[in-house]
This record gives sequence, structure tokens and C-alpha cells, in this order.
Amino acid sequence: MQTYDIPEQQWIDFFDDFSREHAGWTTTIEVLDSDTGPQNLAEDLPLEGISFNEKGTRPCAMQISVGDSVDSHVNHVIDTPLHARTLTESDESLDVEIEPAQGPKTLVHLHA
Repeated sequence: MQTYDIPEQQWIDFFDDFSREHAGWTTTIEVLDSDTGPQNLAEDLPLEGISFNEKGTRPCAMQISVGDSVDSHVNHVIDTPLHARTLTESDESLDVEIEPAQGPKTLVHLHA
């Protein structure tokens, strides 16, 4: 497994490129809540993209969009992200971990 911490000043460009390169990959969004345990918000849906809302000098919210139809579309918003990293697995699947200022981490699993 290879881990890469994405510097905050590179988030927008990194995730724009990431979204183009991995569009359509099978994606599961998992929220890692310490109180209720891990919960899947979306399972095995195609990635549409990861984008940001900016306010001031830094991204203030990250949005992960998956699903290619009205019936199976999920937008997950992470307010005030602090850390983002990717993990490449030996089977070439990818994980993106986002840690917000408050609340649970989000783990995005992607498979080609």
C-alpha cells in the first residue's frame, strides 16, 4: 500500500485531474463515525467527480458526486476539510481519505 498526503494548496488541481482520470470508476463512499461505526452512503456507483467550494483563500467544502442516473445519484459534502490523502492498494484500487475539521472521516473506495 502506498500513501500520498495531498498538500492543501494542490487540492483543486489534484482532484480536477483525479476526477478526469477516474471518471466512471466503481466507487463506494464510507463515513467512519466513531459513535455509530462505519456507514456506506453510496455503494458501487460510478464516480462523477470530486470538487470544491472556495471561500477566501482555501477550499471550505469538498463535494464527492457518484452515480449516473437520477435513481442512483449521491452527492456527499465534507465541510472544512483539513487533510486529504490517497492510498493505492496492491490490486490497483484507490482509497481517498478526507478528514474534516469536525465530524467523521470520509473514505472513498475506487475500483477500475
